Parts: sequence; structure tokens; C-alpha cells
Amino acid sequence: MKKPSRSERLLLEEITTSAKILHKATRSLKIGEFIRLIRNQLKISQKALAKRAGIPQSTVSRAEKGETTQTLSVLSKIFNTLSCDLVVAPMLKEPIDIIRRKQAQRIAEMHIKYLKGTMNLEQQKPDKKLLEELIKQEVDELLQCSGTRLWED
Repeated sequence: MKKPSRSERLLLEEITTSAKILHKATRSLKIGEFIRLIRNQLKISQKALAKRAGIPQSTVSRAEKGETTQTLSVLSKIFNTLSCDLVVAPMLKEPIDIIRRKQAQRIAEMHIKYLKGTMNLEQQKPDKKLLEELIKQEVDELLQCSGTRLWED
């Protein structure tokens, strides 16, 4: 696996920042609430919207009420009919570095837990500071690797 480039990382950070701003600006409105809000502002009925989008009126109604999960295809038809672009963007919950570090920490702790168990079977009591240092070394190693070790449990 190739190493992610700095420009890719910056792009992800920019998309995430923009998505967070958009999420805040939308006041966490659900997709169906957007459909109803825009439709009402345009003064178009559900029936007319459905006909123009080429979908059943019941689909528009269920979408607005949030009763069913709509496919991106259906949502695209609805929003296109409402003269809107539908934007789907990933919004990282944490920066990439933190996600990778947490995963490395989890894997390292699993490895050291196994080692500790083996040592207990041999009636050896590992030193807590030694275990912490081993975990730290393992985390650093995992963060330096290509990435496959980091995500293969």
C-alpha cells in the first residue's frame, strides 16, 4: 500500500472541515426535512414533485417523513427536480493521525496482553513499566509500517 501523500491528507482535512461547517449550518436537519422545506419554499406539491422526478408520490411522502431509507438514486432525482445538487461528503470524526494512533494502541495492547498471558503461564510477573514501554514501542512500530499490519486483526 502506498504512503498517503500530503496533498491527499490536506484534501481530506479540507473536506472534513467543510462538512463540519455544513453540518453545523444545517442545524442537523434530516434529509426529509430538507426536501419538505425546499419543496414548500418552491410551492410545489408532493404530487407534482413526484411526477417531475419520475417516482411515486408515496416515496416523496415517506422520504419527507423519514419513514424509510431512500437510495442515493431516489434522493438525486428528488433534489435534481428541486434544482438542487445532492452533496455527500465524508466527515472524519477525528483527524487521521488520531485514528491511526488509536488503532495502533489497540493492536499493541492486544499483542502485549498476549505476551503478558504467556509470561503468566510461565509464572513470570511482567513489570508494569516494561509493559507500558513495550506498548509504546509497538505503537511506534505500527505507525511506521505501511498500514497493512495496522488494520489486520
